Amino acid sequence: MIEIKDAPGTKGRQVRLSVSDLDAVYRLHLAATGAVGRPELIKPESRDFFERILGGGGSIVGFVSDDALIAYGVLQFDLPPAEDARPLLGLGAGDRLAKLAGASVLPEAWGGGLHDELIHLRVDEARRAGIRHLYATSAPGNLRSWPNLVDAGFAVRAIVEKYGGHLRYILHRDLETAGPQETGGAWCPVEDIGRQRALIAAGSAGMRWRRRADGGRDLFYRGVA
Repeated sequence: MIEIKDAPGTKGRQVRLSVSDLDAVYRLHLAATGAVGRPELIKPESRDFFERILGGGGSIVGFVSDDALIAYGVLQFDLPPAEDARPLLGLGAGDRLAKLAGASVLPEAWGGGLHDELIHLRVDEARRAGIRHLYATSAPGNLRSWPNLVDAGFAVRAIVEKYGGHLRYILHRDLETAGPQETGGAWCPVEDIGRQRALIAAGSAGMRWRRRADGGRDLFYRGVA
């Protein structure tokens, strides 16, 4: 565990994790996914997955408070064919792509902004590594995940079935541009998967979101020139 710096407020210390932290990462993963209890919203990962990342397949950054790991975020460089989103994003084989491959926050620390911080930390890490394109997957029903990604400049570019047939947004960000040129636009309820897929097929991407009066969420789809 390598300390990066103190985090703002009471979020603890920012750290970059190593193979020696494998057990702590996996325990936190089990605690966070167990608290949600819905594998259709959050993909359960194996201990081997984290071992591969920490062994050189990527990096894991996190937050420590009172010497305990309270949050982590995975940045995956080595993408197996099933996780290579270049075809979905219209990228070529030579385009450098990495994945924000999951994040977990100790349930007692939910709501403290750690998920947002982990997104920004990994974006900075990708820039330092010379990565241009980043992507992430998030279930449409995971309201703790994709809104934070959209707020951080990611756009919904596809909706696919993954991880046992569960729906996932594919969100993309080009780190070398301020964002795609936008034309037109329409709000669409997150629950309306068919309409969102039609908007994406017509060349639009989900770039902003809003909370409805009934507690639901809408995504704003705009054409990408």
